[in-house]
Amino acid sequence: MLLGIEEQVLDLEPDENPSDGFPCMPCEGVHAEMRAQLYAQLMKIFFDEAESLEQLVLEFGPYGPYVFKLDITITERLAEIEEDDIEGVASTWAESLEMSSLDLADEDLQEVLNRFLYNMVHFCMLTRQETVLSVFIYSEG
Repeated sequence: MLLGIEEQVLDLEPDENPSDGFPCMPCEGVHAEMRAQLYAQLMKIFFDEAESLEQLVLEFGPYGPYVFKLDITITERLAEIEEDDIEGVASTWAESLEMSSLDLADEDLQEVLNRFLYNMVHFCMLTRQETVLSVFIYSEG
């Protein structure tokens, strides 16, 4: 997950490490399907609609890496989440997913989701303060 100005993100080269030029946070295995489930829960929409909230903006090759931009509607919704509510949102999110793909114990899973959501919420809050910034997901494949 990275924070940046879209034009600068689009100038990334395939062999360039995004963390060298942008504030980045690890996704810690929280993949696109899991994120879409979170978006569906937060926006009260169907999963298929939620998947469209990450738009492909850069593709380095047919097998990646890829860069997805978070749609403004989900960015705004995430920025509205109060810090005190993050744990509850992450807990509801964890209950709604098939999390076996992460191969984590329940406590560890909750910790990963809390941390991921905390970082994402704060990145989204920053886009409110600096409107030229957007939140992106950099995916290896």
